[in-house]
Amino acid sequence: MVVTILGDLVAEEGARVPGPVLTKLTDPMGIKPEAMRVAIHRLRRDGWISSERDGRTSLYGLTEHGRQLTRSVSDRVYGTSIKSPDRWRILIAPNAETLQGVDHFELIPISPRVAVLPAETVELPEALFAWDAIPGVVPDWVKAVLVPEELDTAYALLADALALAAAFGTPQSPVDQAVLRLLALHQWRRLVLRHSTGVEAMMGSKWQGALCRSVITDLLHRLKRPDLSNLAT
Repeated sequence: MVVTILGDLVAEEGARVPGPVLTKLTDPMGIKPEAMRVAIHRLRRDGWISSERDGRTSLYGLTEHGRQLTRSVSDRVYGTSIKSPDRWRILIAPNAETLQGVDHFELIPISPRVAVLPAETVELPEALFAWDAIPGVVPDWVKAVLVPEELDTAYALLADALALAAAFGTPQSPVDQAVLRLLALHQWRRLVLRHSTGVEAMMGSKWQGALCRSVITDLLHRLKRPDLSNLAT
């Protein structure tokens, strides 16, 4: 949650969140101060966040490493849609080890020796049998391989929860608006980063994940990124 907060509110270089504002946001989420201290310590140790003092107040922000990682997934988290590749590359490997050696996030394993990859220029092991194909209808058995049932259910539950929150209207206070935005964004982020954009493109627009993207896009549009000065008062 700390990474979600900083990534959403202070992703720019030099931007910082004051400790009291961080507490004001996490208290309504039920995050205890001791849990926050442990999380901040671990994130600083792992090079995700940095802190500095301004008088008696601690200021927290992302390190350059943290900003780079945040930017690398920004389109996947905040994008309103996922563009499907014009062509796919089908890969057949002589063994599972060869396929596991393909270091590319968009690789979509279908079986231990078969995978699909958006057709782009990537270096592939010579042992792979690869050819391009025009995308067609993805059968249900492939979709079942791509997305476990529990992930499909998690997307559906999140979409329902966001729709219910929308039905209650927009919270009045800036803090409550920010808390709702960050809670929704965090849960969405946890799900959408479990798979590649290629998986979402293959699943199609009627998939629960794609429907959830539409709901989260609407929520983020209604609950704009808050101004830190409004949260500090």
